[in-house]
Amino acid sequence: MKRSALFYLHQRAGARFVEHCGWELPASFTSAEREVEQIGKSAGIADLSHYRKFDLKTQPAQPWWRLGANHYLIVGETLMDPPSGGTDVTSVYANFRLVGPMGRGVLSKLTSLNLSDVAVPNLACAQANVAHVHGIVLRKDIGSTPAFYLLVGREYAESVWQSIAHAGDEFHLCPFGLEALQSLEK
Repeated sequence: MKRSALFYLHQRAGARFVEHCGWELPASFTSAEREVEQIGKSAGIADLSHYRKFDLKTQPAQPWWRLGANHYLIVGETLMDPPSGGTDVTSVYANFRLVGPMGRGVLSKLTSLNLSDVAVPNLACAQANVAHVHGIVLRKDIGSTPAFYLLVGREYAESVWQSIAHAGDEFHLCPFGLEALQSLEK
């Protein structure tokens, strides 16, 4: 089975793991119910590095994020079909999901990016340093709850995760697993 760059960090944090699409991923760190409750009050962070990522130079048919002129990114579940002409960059980027009403506050401590609803509305994309590492910030809310995908180079995954956790201390940020994510996305 495949493992994210954060597997051992998650293991030390007490994650309970599950097999999902050929990956060994955190199912939960406490319980899905507690994680969802904490996210609703504050914020949570999940490791979604298993999501497939494709870089394209032509506009794809699937839903996409525009990174620049003739530069697109597709991010989706591992069962997604590869787009025509896309380069698979799944192993290049770690992918975190920061969710919750205090998520913007956590992220604002780690980047100079203006995270207001006007500057980065739902379904917007931006590139900026996150915890001193070049990152791609994709906003995709879950219902009315603010949520961001944060993509950084896999080699910086542990450092950025720990920076997010530290920045989230004052907000009571919690790590969460697949079970809480599935519950949130229903």
